[in-house]
Amino acid sequence: MTPPQSAKEAPPPRTETPRRRGYGAVMKFIRRLHMYLGLLVFPWVLLFGMSGALFNHPEIGRDIEQRDLSAAELATLTGMKPWDPEDIAQKVVAQLNAGSPGGYVLDSGAPRSFSGWPLLATPARSGGRHVLIVSLDGGGATVSTHAPEPKSDPPPFAGATVDLPGYKMAAVQEQVKELLPKLGIDAEAPLRAHPKAHPELRFRVRDANARTWNIVYDLSTGRVDGRPAGPGQLRFVELLEKLHTTHHFPIHGDMAWFFALFADITGITLIVWALSGLAMWWQMKPTRVLGALAITVAIAAAALVMRGTASEIQFGNVRGDGP
Repeated sequence: MTPPQSAKEAPPPRTETPRRRGYGAVMKFIRRLHMYLGLLVFPWVLLFGMSGALFNHPEIGRDIEQRDLSAAELATLTGMKPWDPEDIAQKVVAQLNAGSPGGYVLDSGAPRSFSGWPLLATPARSGGRHVLIVSLDGGGATVSTHAPEPKSDPPPFAGATVDLPGYKMAAVQEQVKELLPKLGIDAEAPLRAHPKAHPELRFRVRDANARTWNIVYDLSTGRVDGRPAGPGQLRFVELLEKLHTTHHFPIHGDMAWFFALFADITGITLIVWALSGLAMWWQMKPTRVLGALAITVAIAAAALVMRGTASEIQFGNVRGDGP
């Protein structure tokens, strides 16, 4: 039996236009970029992801015992009762109006609420510390007992001060006090050393017993401190948090410079992931409707949460005292 003509002949291959070939090449590049950037920085993504979660959950990786106290328990033990933010705000406004002609009234459209951490702490007799966090409006509290911190032998020179007048920030301040006027820059006052920025000189020494010490010399105060050379003193979770908050490219160049570099690359990668993910999603036509719905929900939720959090962060005077 002779097969029909349609079964004998395969359909002719679809010819690709130059435009379609170019589109395919671009999408291939995007997929490769998405993949290889992820492979390049996956340790850094893990680092920032894990350490970011640790900030919200400080009990992870630490020996902390917690006990919750209800409002009734706290009132029975201490006599403390919940505070009413409305009542306190009224009292504050009344005091302001008593001392000035401001004529202030509470804004009925803005809620009255507490912010910050009502935290009290004391050392534990066995080492460590006890921490009490109070809910001012709820009346309850949480008592936490933190285990003692790992200890090492204190350096014999701890607290010593070495005065080198020519090698202190005060000397730098004196030398550059006329710099801005000479550069034609209008300044209200001479340059001053920042009170919180303390550059350091770091080096190692060996004592008479051949023990090695890491020395830190504060170039602002002249104070000497340090610790025995060797493994660090921080717990693993604390080290992750320190790494997470390490930022800026150091002036004098060390391994932290490369850390800052990879932090930048990780940030760029996250942006590329977001944009390339959108491109790859759009390429898959069956998922466009559901994906568009997901993106809409994501943008709306992010806008709501970010705007609300930004409003809370900037509610008071948040101007810093940096240079």
